[in-house]
Amino acid sequence: MKGLLFIVFLASAARAFGQNEFAATAFYNEFKKIYADATNGFIENKGSERVSEFPELTKEYKAKLMLPLADSGKIVETMKGSSYAIYYFEPDKVRLKVDQRGAHLRDAILIAVNQPLYARTETITIDNKPLSNTWYFTDPGETRSAAAAFKLSIYFKDGKYFLSFEIRGKKPS
Repeated sequence: MKGLLFIVFLASAARAFGQNEFAATAFYNEFKKIYADATNGFIENKGSERVSEFPELTKEYKAKLMLPLADSGKIVETMKGSSYAIYYFEPDKVRLKVDQRGAHLRDAILIAVNQPLYARTETITIDNKPLSNTWYFTDPGETRSAAAAFKLSIYFKDGKYFLSFEIRGKKPS
């Protein structure tokens, strides 16, 4: 009986953690649209203005184009002139699930971009909870986080682990 339960557990774990939910044509196509728009300052993706969390530092807009599986998203323009789209994904109380989802998102982005990306990851703890940021660069010699093409973050808030993904853009025209 214990052997049967172990097999059922392994089968369910493999199904839950083995399949990449982002590995789909719809995801790749939508990502490519957003990434192409990023080079123009998110002209197509920028929706109506919304209340900014930091009004003295940024302006925020609703994202018209959403990454599949993202719960929400917004376009942020900083007062320095840079812009980025940030997408938030379903949180979970189990860190392993969010880590796996982040790895699947990374794998899908690598396929969609169709060029090598170079990563730099930093993890710190705040109140014994991890904050992990991974910046992805198109230039292997680049190390400045502000020059990253993408940023993937995993953080803990209100009893859950969250995953967010930024697509960095150019200065809006």
